[in-house]
Amino acid sequence: MATSKEEREQSLSHLPRGLLGLAHGLDKADSAMAVVERWLIAGCVIGMAVASFSNVIGRNLFNYSLPFTEEIMQILQIWLTFLGISYGARVGRHIRVTALLDMVGETLRKWLLVAGQIVTCALLAWLAWLAFKYVGSLTASGRVTPSLRWPLDVLYSIVPIGLGLGAVQFFMAIMRNLLSRGAWMSWKTPEIDAESGDLSETSL
Repeated sequence: MATSKEEREQSLSHLPRGLLGLAHGLDKADSAMAVVERWLIAGCVIGMAVASFSNVIGRNLFNYSLPFTEEIMQILQIWLTFLGISYGARVGRHIRVTALLDMVGETLRKWLLVAGQIVTCALLAWLAWLAFKYVGSLTASGRVTPSLRWPLDVLYSIVPIGLGLGAVQFFMAIMRNLLSRGAWMSWKTPEIDAESGDLSETSL
C-alpha cells in the first residue's frame, strides 16, 4: 500500500525548524530535477520514434535510407540510458539484492540499506569523475560523429551528467533516511512503495 502525503510529512515531523527547512529545500530540488529529466527522457523516446519512422518511410516509399538515422538512434539511446540512472534511483527501481535485508530487524535493515546507498553514491561519483575526464579527452581530440559531424564531447557529456545525477539521488536517499523515520529507497520513495511497485512521486 502506497504511503500517503500525510504519512510522508509525519516522517519528518520530529525535525527542528532548521532541518525541516533543509528537507523542504531538498524536496524542491528533487522536484525540479524530476521535471527536467521527464522532459529529456520523453524527448529521447520521441526522437528515437521519429528517426526510426522516418527511415522506414524513406526506405519503403522512396527506396532511400537516411544515412544519419542509425547515428541519431545510438546517440539517443546513450542519453536515455544515462538519464535513466537518475530516474531509476529517484523512484527506487534499480535492481538490488535483499536476501540479507530480509533476515534482519527493521532498524538494522534501514542502516544496511543506508550503507548500500553510501557505497553506490560513492561509486557513481567516482565513475562520473572518470567519465568527465574522458569527455575532456574527447574535447582535446576534436572528434566528431561520422555522418552528422556533431562533436562527440557534447554528445557524451550526458555520461558524467547522468552518473553525477545518480550520485545526487543516492545522496538524497541517504539524507532522507538520516532525517526521516522508516526506510527510504529515495527522497520520495519509501521502501514499502518500491517493493509494491508504486512509482507515484508525491511531495514530502
